[in-house]
Amino acid sequence: MKKIIIFLIALISLLYSQNSDGVGLSLAGNYMAMSRGVNAIAWNPANLALARGNTMELNLVSLNMSIGNNSINLNTYNRYFTAEGNNGYWSNGDKHAILDMISDDGPRTDFDLSANILGLAFNNFGLAVQMIGKGYAQVGTDKKPFQIALFGETIDHAYEYDQPTQALGASYSAMKVSIAYAYPVPMKWLHPQLRNLSIGAAWNQYVGIAVAQIREASVHLKRIDGEKESVEYAVALRGRIAIPESATPTGKGVGFDLGLSGGYGNKIDFALSIANIGASINWSRHTQQVQIEHADSLRVFGNDNDPFREISIDTSYDINSFSTNLPSVLRLGGVYHLKPNWKVSAEYDQGLNKAFGNSTTPRFGVATEYYLTSWLPLRGGMAVGGNDGFELGLGFGLHAPFIHFDYSYAMRSALWPTYSRGIYTAFSLKIVL
Repeated sequence: MKKIIIFLIALISLLYSQNSDGVGLSLAGNYMAMSRGVNAIAWNPANLALARGNTMELNLVSLNMSIGNNSINLNTYNRYFTAEGNNGYWSNGDKHAILDMISDDGPRTDFDLSANILGLAFNNFGLAVQMIGKGYAQVGTDKKPFQIALFGETIDHAYEYDQPTQALGASYSAMKVSIAYAYPVPMKWLHPQLRNLSIGAAWNQYVGIAVAQIREASVHLKRIDGEKESVEYAVALRGRIAIPESATPTGKGVGFDLGLSGGYGNKIDFALSIANIGASINWSRHTQQVQIEHADSLRVFGNDNDPFREISIDTSYDINSFSTNLPSVLRLGGVYHLKPNWKVSAEYDQGLNKAFGNSTTPRFGVATEYYLTSWLPLRGGMAVGGNDGFELGLGFGLHAPFIHFDYSYAMRSALWPTYSRGIYTAFSLKIVL
């Protein structure tokens, strides 16, 4: 039991969210083309060369705290999982409603916590130190186990259920040190309305803190009919982890970000970025294989002469170093300036691999930023696709002459907080000179 507790803690408590800050979350992540200054280091390093109205930005603090899932919200939780909501009893209709809430792919949970330790943008240069990562935990890949739990299963006949992928999950946490630079290339020679084309790159050094991966998780249930009746079941979980035992990192890795950005006239900006090109972490310290298995054969109907078989394994052992690729994403977007104080953006995101739950399902979104006054920007955005399905973000800023505060709140699959399948909030504070 100790092994499984350590494994699950490593899996679901170390899920950090990259590219979430007090501005980007309010735009539902449609921030790649709009990002500037210190925020551009993580979103699109090419934007470091774009005008931002200051020479230097210093990030003081940036925090993002999130918890979400793909099945229930606060409203349905209060209705079906509290005594006040159901009087301690589920009707047949309640059970069907609960089953309908569960995704066809099984329930999935995401826990996010991110922090920017240091961020500095000076002219076209950028330096950032972040705690980052990505991960997910998913129980089951279909609804069958939950149907059995809610309605029961008749097994007074020959019956067999096999699910070779009963659980999925992987997560990592790391410190990411980024050094970025952008260089503007004049483009007016090609067309008088074209502005400079900025080319940017970021070199990222990863210091691995922890990793956990489920390699196999299966469930088998069989009822043998006939003269010697019995019920067999078996569960198995195998995974690998690297958990620090001291301040020494468990892994190291390198990756690169590339970006392009430019504009046409005074109204249109366009941008493209690719994050984590060739990025991976080699985990070389405190690496272990975790193995948990339990199998049993239960006698039924008083067959006392049948042998009673039970196998139980709960162990871990050291293994050699292993490498994990990091999530890579292609982003393409643009910004249209409706007025000097009002702009809208659109973005297309495409995951390039499935590392740590990275989605290869395309994601589309739109967002807007409107300065009600010179010191009060209002923001909002929405997106569909990817792992989140539908996401709505809202936020605002308080921008004094030398210090900027930005706050964001987002909802998943909802237009009202109590119907959101998660809570997402972020804020950031930086000095602007």
